[in-house]
Formats: sequence, C-alpha cells, structure tokens
Amino acid sequence: MATVNPWKRFIGLLPGGERTVGTVSSINQASGISIVQLRNGTEIAARGVDVPQGSKAFVVDGQITGPAPDLPQYDVEV
Repeated sequence: MATVNPWKRFIGLLPGGERTVGTVSSINQASGISIVQLRNGTEIAARGVDVPQGSKAFVVDGQITGPAPDLPQYDVEV
C-alpha cells in the first residue's frame, strides 16, 4: 500500500547509494575494473572502463557511471 506521508514520498524520489568522485589511476580492460583514487587518497576498485586514465569519474555504489568535470575543490571546516 502506498503511503500518504509526504516526507516518505519525497525520500522515495531520491536515488540511494553511495556517490563519490575520484581520479582513475589505472584500467584493466580484461576484467572491466578501474582503480580510482578518491580525494582522501584511498584507492578503490570500481566496475567500468569508460573513463580514461588520469580523468575524474563519478562512482556510484562501486561502478563508474561517467566522466566528472575537473573543478577546483575546497574543504571548509565549520
């Protein structure tokens, strides 16, 4: 049964999962896996080989979804 709670309906519209941006450091065409270095220096293995090495990529739930723009990054502490 569908809910009438507006908050629950709003949350249902949002995409789930973990999203991040990183730089592709290496690509293994045979396995379809790319190594992506995140902003904090951590390297992860992500499925997908569509983004060239040295470029930024969007990673959603461990899968490369496409290229990301190379924009400046600022960390602000509040």
